Amino acid sequence: MTTLFSLTDTPTSGEIARRRAAFCLLLGLVATPLATCLFLNIGPIWQHINPLTGALFALAAIAFGGALAIAPVAAASGWLLALWFGVESVWLPRRRSTPFVDRAIIGIGLFAWFLPTLGFLAAAIQALISGRVHFVRPARDYLRAVDPIAYWEGTGFLFITAGIFAWLAWRYWQGKLRRRPGAA
Repeated sequence: MTTLFSLTDTPTSGEIARRRAAFCLLLGLVATPLATCLFLNIGPIWQHINPLTGALFALAAIAFGGALAIAPVAAASGWLLALWFGVESVWLPRRRSTPFVDRAIIGIGLFAWFLPTLGFLAAAIQALISGRVHFVRPARDYLRAVDPIAYWEGTGFLFITAGIFAWLAWRYWQGKLRRRPGAA
């Protein structure tokens, strides 16, 4: 009978990173529905906490507030760290090769790293097409016909930000994509 690991085998760095990625993925998979459920049911949950008095109210409110604060952070951290450790595990030495899983991790990683670039490019292209740049905070709209200087400054900002995010993602991925997966 063969096993993947025996008690005397020490895991390689790639296997450790893959285990960390699996744990973080599990954290993201558990925390995401929990956070969603908490935020969708704030009213009904609070209706049960509100009639309480004294120390019991304080403890329930603190626990509820803590859950509302921790659950989304745990969900986001789980997904991001799963992706990070998964990408790192592809290029670390491992005993078993998993080409399909490695390609899927690389594809998801490339998409996630370049997603901010795509978002800012989409906003810049939308600004060019519509003739209007919209910023959320503070709420501002710059129209090309009314205020061309502010419009072009805003559009330029979107293109520059997209370029910075693209450069950062490219710097991270260029060294990785030149190496063979599984080789440290």
